[in-house]
Amino acid sequence: MNKEKNQIDHIVSKLGERIKKLRVEKNLSLKDLSERSGISAAAIHKIESNGIIPTITTMMKISDALGKKVSHFIEEVEEEKDVVLVPAGEREPILTFKKGLDLKAISAQKYGDFIMTAAYATVDVGATSGRTPMKHAGEELVYCLGGTVEFRVLDKVYVLKQGDSLHFRTHLNHKWKNVGKRQAKLLWILAVPPS
Repeated sequence: MNKEKNQIDHIVSKLGERIKKLRVEKNLSLKDLSERSGISAAAIHKIESNGIIPTITTMMKISDALGKKVSHFIEEVEEEKDVVLVPAGEREPILTFKKGLDLKAISAQKYGDFIMTAAYATVDVGATSGRTPMKHAGEELVYCLGGTVEFRVLDKVYVLKQGDSLHFRTHLNHKWKNVGKRQAKLLWILAVPPS
């Protein structure tokens, strides 16, 4: 019980420091963050200096204003790194709800705020992103290692075979489908600019 209490105390003691660090990284003044979050600058200053412990509602407003989930500030994360090796046998699975798509991380998943994420993807025959096109911030670069995958970006169709690559801005409606006769293998890279 004491160990858990110490861990909670440690997380709470780092909360203000983490909020201030991210605010400064984003070049926001206390007034800027106050205007974005609806929390007074004085209250934010007290939180950052550990003068007060924020309520969950206050934390949600501050987190949202800084473009992060609350968990970013309260999880015990390992020290940020600028260089991360991902050994072939230690690729972490990436959760996806797309049937027939298997993603394994080949980029850092836990450390720091990298703007790029990449995966080794296997796509089953007939697997698709769904009937509704996707769109989101950022860019995707897809390199086909094997198989045949069709991408539709806006109303144009691109068919990727081994050695082909496709680079596009993801604010455009897009979807994909394995149109080949065997499982496709892709390197899939997503870059999202910092908010």
